[in-house]
Amino acid sequence: MSLQRRIVGAPPPARRRRKRGFSQVELAVAISVLAIGILGVFASFAYGLQSTNHSARLSEAVNYSRQLVELIRVRNLPFLYDALPPPSTTGLNDTEKNSWEELSALEAPPFTHDIPPHTGFRRRIVVGRVPGSGGSDYRSNLAEIRVSVQWMEKDQVREVEMVGHHRRP
Repeated sequence: MSLQRRIVGAPPPARRRRKRGFSQVELAVAISVLAIGILGVFASFAYGLQSTNHSARLSEAVNYSRQLVELIRVRNLPFLYDALPPPSTTGLNDTEKNSWEELSALEAPPFTHDIPPHTGFRRRIVVGRVPGSGGSDYRSNLAEIRVSVQWMEKDQVREVEMVGHHRRP
């Protein structure tokens, strides 16, 4: 038997040593997995930005429609004219306006000084009697105010509609 002496700190006997590091195939696979993950993150950011823009426009439209309903109620506009619905020249009866091009601007009369110009929104206002109100019951003194605020988003018309009621003072 032969005894081999080992010197302290000497490297172990020579064996087949494996090279340390990654192969090119392993690196290519890792980079492609990482790239797919990063693309997914960027896609979610893009979707988040679109959702944020849509919700911002939606909030603006809801606020404008509330503002219009309240202005109509505060000024008692439904009952300033002899008949319900009021004439279409008042800006309170837009039943014939159906397409985006026909709709009135948000700041059109009678709200010229109440809403800032060039908001990018358009409106349709219909004021009339409460449906089903007949002759002399309490509903004949109620007006229904229907305000629709519309805007363009990605070449599509988006819409918010708010309905309020107003009693003759």
